[in-house]
Amino acid sequence: MRLQGKLAIMKSVLFLSLGLLCSVRIRAQTNNSPYSVVAIGDLEDGFLNRTTGMANTGIAYRTNRNLIINNPAALSALDNQFFVGETSIRAEYIGYYGSPVDPTANNSFDITYHRFALGTKLFKHWGSSVGLTPFSSENYEFNGPQPILGTIGETTNAYYQGYGGINKVYWANAYEFFHHLSVGVDMSYLFGSINQKSILQNSTSYVSSNANTNYNSFYFTYGLQYYTPVGKHWNFALGATFANKTELFPYYTYTVLAIDSSVLYNFPQQQTSFYTPVSYGIGISLSKNNKYSFLADYKYQGWSALNYSGFHYALQDTRRYSVGFEISKKRTIYSTVIESSFLQAGLFYGNTYVNVYGQPINDMGASLGFGVNSLRSPLSYAVTLQYGIRGTQSNNLIEERYAKITVMVSFRDLWFTRGRVVQ
Repeated sequence: MRLQGKLAIMKSVLFLSLGLLCSVRIRAQTNNSPYSVVAIGDLEDGFLNRTTGMANTGIAYRTNRNLIINNPAALSALDNQFFVGETSIRAEYIGYYGSPVDPTANNSFDITYHRFALGTKLFKHWGSSVGLTPFSSENYEFNGPQPILGTIGETTNAYYQGYGGINKVYWANAYEFFHHLSVGVDMSYLFGSINQKSILQNSTSYVSSNANTNYNSFYFTYGLQYYTPVGKHWNFALGATFANKTELFPYYTYTVLAIDSSVLYNFPQQQTSFYTPVSYGIGISLSKNNKYSFLADYKYQGWSALNYSGFHYALQDTRRYSVGFEISKKRTIYSTVIESSFLQAGLFYGNTYVNVYGQPINDMGASLGFGVNSLRSPLSYAVTLQYGIRGTQSNNLIEERYAKITVMVSFRDLWFTRGRVVQ
């Protein structure tokens, strides 16, 4: 095989390798996600906070003791004078099904630290939070035969690996008007890198390519919540979020190496173009006696307008529907009502932004959550279990069946007020 033919294959495979999902045998490793090969990888659709047990349903959700950034407008509900810190860890198991899957390595497991957040009420009506969370992640590894350009029926061994992702550091603020309306903005900075490696090898030759793309950009999400009592026992809330189209300013480098690691080709760094689309969400919440809460969300992202496509795949609009239910148990201590525990459940259905061979990659599942707020210390704990199915075995594709366990630990204590009481 000529080196020029190898290089041509490597360049095309770098961007178009998702088509190989229909012919490769995937070997699972830590957090392996074959569909993350496209664009900026798997988008993080979970907030790993109080709403996780309700299938991340929370655009209209308000709570006085937790940091909710599903809608930044929710931060105005925080209690005055209290400081809140939260951290979350997630364990994930994935099983892979379909004809391309290697039956000897068809699952993966990983435990990952995912979130750190701090928040407080800066003034009477102004809530604020800062934190670090994942925005997207890419992690895949597979191999299979690759056709040789210019030949008929000849193939060579091909190996593909990708890892990395984009992180989000944010400062979110909300301000309340008239005790019924809250507006908020999540001001974020996105940064990170995605690395992709390809190796072509036969009995006489070897060549590998390494592609690295760095991303950085500011990203804004705007939120609105309207809430009001309905009669003596019910409370109603309506929420909405919006994010505009945003350029991520990716910088791309590409290197081709021989078997002795000598550089055969080095493409100098250059800026390319990639955008996140216009997105919005709406949600409703209905609660009774501040004990029983019913929630529903709808989220939309307009990826198809970006016209991003490749070898047998394209980006498509995403739509996500979810519902959640919560029971909050409260106790009265020294004339103060304090939540002691809560129980949650949720359902969700939607699609990812990846479409392969005309087949949408759907995602559906359910969640359960339980939390305990210590009455003797400033610590609180929440555990969430989520089970879902993503993808399909149709058209020789891969189906993922996954289970996630999320543990959130929250610290809550009085803010130093120097004798001043915030009313």
